[in-house]
Amino acid sequence: MKKIRIRFFNINLGPYSVQDQDINIKYHPSLIDRVFEAVSALMVIAGCIYFVANSGFENKDTLAGFLINLLVCLLVFTCPYTPVEYIRFSVRISRQNIVKQYVMALRLMRIVNILICLMLVFNALSINYPWANPAIGISVTAMLLSIMVYYIFAIRNK
Repeated sequence: MKKIRIRFFNINLGPYSVQDQDINIKYHPSLIDRVFEAVSALMVIAGCIYFVANSGFENKDTLAGFLINLLVCLLVFTCPYTPVEYIRFSVRISRQNIVKQYVMALRLMRIVNILICLMLVFNALSINYPWANPAIGISVTAMLLSIMVYYIFAIRNK
């Protein structure tokens, strides 16, 4: 019987990978990771509810935008389950730092997922509410700050 292997997206955080090393990590998400996933799922559900309650399925352009937003959220939601061999890290990987770097990369993906979902919800809200436009910029800034904080911690823990 042939095994079916699901290809994941590569997460590119830098030039270093573990493909030449024999490292197999099985990481079970902790409570904080599950909370991050629940928050991002609630944001997607809130965006779905807002879309259906506000415009329904009458406007085809809004429906296409909504479906693209939902697809992006679902794809980003699967990123924290990427195996270690598909991640390119920002620091050189060794047996001493691989677990810490892997956990930090997965948490970064969960935080970025929350901020992308938040940005897409604010994008849907910006059609009717002008206060949501600056909130999109704030969520993009928060995403960039989280990536910068990841790089600082990755370099400190190499």
